[in-house]
Formats: sequence, structure tokens, C-alpha cells
Amino acid sequence: MITTRTSNKLATSTLVVVGTAYLIFIVLGIPDGMLGVAWPSMRATYGVALGQMGVLLLASTAGFLLTSFSVGRMIALVGIVRLLMVAVVVRGAGLIGIGLAPEWWLLVLAAFGFGIGSGVLDAGMNTYFAMNLSPRLMNWLHACFGLGAMIGPILMTSLLSSGAGWRAGYVIVGVVQASIVILLIVRAKDWQQQAPSGTVAADNPNIPHKRYLATLSRPIVWVNVALFFCYAGVEATAGNWSFTLFTEGRGASVAVAGFWVSFYWASFTFGRLFFGFIADRVNVLNTVRLMMVIALISTLFIWWNPVDWVSYAALATLGFAMAPVFPLMISSTPLRLGVADATNAIGVQVGAAALGIAVLPGLAGVLAQQMGIAVIPPYMVTAAIVMLVLQEIAVRGAKQAPAR
Repeated sequence: MITTRTSNKLATSTLVVVGTAYLIFIVLGIPDGMLGVAWPSMRATYGVALGQMGVLLLASTAGFLLTSFSVGRMIALVGIVRLLMVAVVVRGAGLIGIGLAPEWWLLVLAAFGFGIGSGVLDAGMNTYFAMNLSPRLMNWLHACFGLGAMIGPILMTSLLSSGAGWRAGYVIVGVVQASIVILLIVRAKDWQQQAPSGTVAADNPNIPHKRYLATLSRPIVWVNVALFFCYAGVEATAGNWSFTLFTEGRGASVAVAGFWVSFYWASFTFGRLFFGFIADRVNVLNTVRLMMVIALISTLFIWWNPVDWVSYAALATLGFAMAPVFPLMISSTPLRLGVADATNAIGVQVGAAALGIAVLPGLAGVLAQQMGIAVIPPYMVTAAIVMLVLQEIAVRGAKQAPAR
């Protein structure tokens, strides 16, 4: 069981850091929520096939992987706040580029730049929180991502309904993203504080920075990397393809489908808020296992769909079940793999999650193009089964190969 010894009363500088991080993660999540709703309009704008979402996701993921895998070393070299300053500007420029791109290839190029900034923000913030702050604050950090992902489809649905178009959403979010650099500049000193007592960094003041090859030579690390890949792919496939499944596959209106996709992210956000209150007191293994089982059952109900409300309710349940898995696994990385490997492993795990977000929904699009949109639910069921199996292998592997 993971527990925390940090005081419930946080210093002002810590509150500033946490508040800024939460704002960054809200904005980090908005584009993920927008894409599924925007995609039919984007396809029409550029005249591309259904499966081309995979190209867009792979471009952003390539940029993400370029930075996320080495974020631990970048933090050691330049510090977390300088890294974040550059990242929010780069990601904001990428979002604006997506919104203004006149040609498909320019859209893909902008998505690559967007991914570069996203990789630093996501992996950097996860590493910082895992080493310096509590599991409770980590869950709430990811709840903020869910809040952004919930805002995304609402924003995009509103813009499409008003006639403003999908481009406006990306430009608006890009401007907000880049503007966060002002807050980081003004409060830069707050990020140089000492970690609160009871956290990984405070309890291990002289953490050695291991070489990446040394970390990646451990088989258990790769099992966890595969687990993060699969988990994120299930989460993103549900978020990106449910709108198309409900509208094009099952005849739901744009408004109804948009509402339930938003509700998926709302349930996801509520789950992370809820587990934030109990994260310091739960058994991580049992909680993650239970949530993955519920997620699998939910995908089965989405596939079964005897009446529409069953799949809608199952989608909402899936969001809640998936909510605590990622932050709990990230927070426990120093315990599962060892403190010395954690800064390297977290970046790789986050990168693997980004790859899963690109590859699994992209593959779903290719299959849907070839076999019809009805292939999405059984595809999600299969991915959920693989995720649960990998979790059990990771648990047994960690017991057989204790963290060094």
C-alpha cells in the first residue's frame, strides 16, 4: 500500500507549483477531447480517408517520443521550469499551426511540433510529481487532464454548432497554451523549492541518475512499458472513436454523441478527483486490477449494446474505471522499479502511453475503414484483455525481480 507522510498543509510556493501544473494539464487534455469531435469536419476539409487519423496521431507521437524518452536528463541539465517554459510555447505554436494549416501535410507537420511540446509537458510533469509530490496530488494532476479532455468536445461541439468551424478551437487553445509561459516566468523561483518531507526526492537526496541503457536492460521495465502502451490505447480509442461509432455506426445525433463523449471524459475526471482523496490509503495493486476488470466489462457492454443507453452507460463507466490507473502506476514507479531507475522509466512509460494513443486508435481507424465501424467495440474488448494480462505479468515480474 502506498502511503504519504507529507503534511496536508502545503507551502505557498508548493501551491503555486501545483496550481500551475494543474492549469498546464487542463490545457494538455483539451486537444485530446477535441479530436474525436473535430475529425469528421477535418476529414471533409482536407478530403482524407477515415483511417488518416492514424497519420495525424503518429506525427504528434513521433514528436512526443523525441522528447519524452529523455526528459529525465533534460530536467537534470536545465531544470524543470526552463524546460516547461519552452514546452508551452512550442506546443501552443503547434496547436495554432494545426488550426491554420491550409494543406494536409502542413497539418501533419504542425502536429509533429505539437507533439514535441506535449512530450516535455507530460513526461516532465509526471516525473516531477512522482519524485517531489504525493500520489494524491498526482491523481488530481491527471484529473485536470480529464477536465481538459471533457472541455475539449464541449468546446468543439459548440464551435461546430455555431458555424465557427473546427479551426477556431485549435487556435483558441494554442493561444491559451502559449500564454502560460508568462506565469512560469513570473513564478520561476517557486519551482526551485525543496521537496516536502516524505516524498521520494526528500527521502533520497542523492538520487543517482542511471544511464538509459541500464534502465532499459531490465525486462520488467519493458513489461511496464507495454502495459502503459496498451492502457493509453484503450483510453484513447474510446475517446476518439465513440463519437463516430455512435453517429455513423448507430445513428445517434451529433448532439447526443457529443454529450456522451463529453460524459466519458467527465466520468474520467470525476474518477481521478475521487481517487485523489483516497490514493494515499488504497492498495495500488488491488485498485488497478479491479479498475481494469471493470474496464473490460464496460467494453463488453459497449459491444453488446442491446439498446443505446447500455453502451452510453458503459462508456461512462469505462471512463471512471480507467481514471486512476495511469496516475497510480506512475506514482508507484519508484517503488516498483527503484528510485535510481524511476526518472528514466517514467519518461519511457509516458512515451509508451503516447505511442499507444497514436497506434491503437490509428489501427482502429484502419480496421474500421476496411471492415466497417462495427469493428471498434470488439477491438476495444481485445485491447482491454491484453491490458489486464500485462498487468498480471508486470506484478509477477516485479515480485521475481525486485527493484534495484
